[in-house]
Amino acid sequence: MKKFRILIFAVFFTLFLGTFAVGADLQNGFMDYKWGEDISQYSALTMLHAKGDVTYYSHPGESYIIDDIQIDNIVFGFYKGVFFAVYVGIDSFETYDSVMMYMKSKYGLPSTKLSSKDHLTTNKWKYKDVVIKLKTDEIGGKMKLAIYYKPISRDLRKDQLEMVDETSFQFFPINKNEKPKMLPFLKF
Repeated sequence: MKKFRILIFAVFFTLFLGTFAVGADLQNGFMDYKWGEDISQYSALTMLHAKGDVTYYSHPGESYIIDDIQIDNIVFGFYKGVFFAVYVGIDSFETYDSVMMYMKSKYGLPSTKLSSKDHLTTNKWKYKDVVIKLKTDEIGGKMKLAIYYKPISRDLRKDQLEMVDETSFQFFPINKNEKPKMLPFLKF
C-alpha cells in the first residue's frame, strides 16, 4: 500500500512539474526565442516584411509539430527590433481543434468574442505577461494562433496591433523543394 501511495505521489508531482514547466516556458518566450531579445540574437531568421516599427521574420525550412500535425507557417514579430509576438497559421480544422484542446487544458476556458461585422471568432487566454489569441475568420476560412508578450505589445497602439495580427500570414517563404526541419511545438 505504501508503494502505491509513493507511485501516486510521483505521478502527481511529475504532472505538476510538467505543467509548471510549460507555463514557465511560455512566460519566458516561445521555444528558443526569448521575449524582449534583440533580433541580432537570431541570425537564422529571415525578414519577411516590415511595417513601421514592426518587422516579421520566419525561420525557413523549420516546421513545428502539434499532436502529430505539421505546422509550417510560423511568423515571429519584432517591435523596434525586440521579440514580442508569434503568429501561427493553422491550415486544418484538426490542427485548430488540437490547439484549442491544448490551450484549454493548460490555461482553462478562454474568453470568447464574436464579431458579426468582421465574421471573426476570437478565443483569448491570459497567462501572466502573455496574451494568447486563437482566431477564426468564418468567411475566409483562415485560422491562426497569436501569442503576444504584453510588456512589449502594449506599447503598440491597439489598431496597429490588430493590423499586425490580421496581415501576418499574407507571406511565408517556404521552399517547396526542401523538406522542413521538424521541431515539437506543443506536446500532448
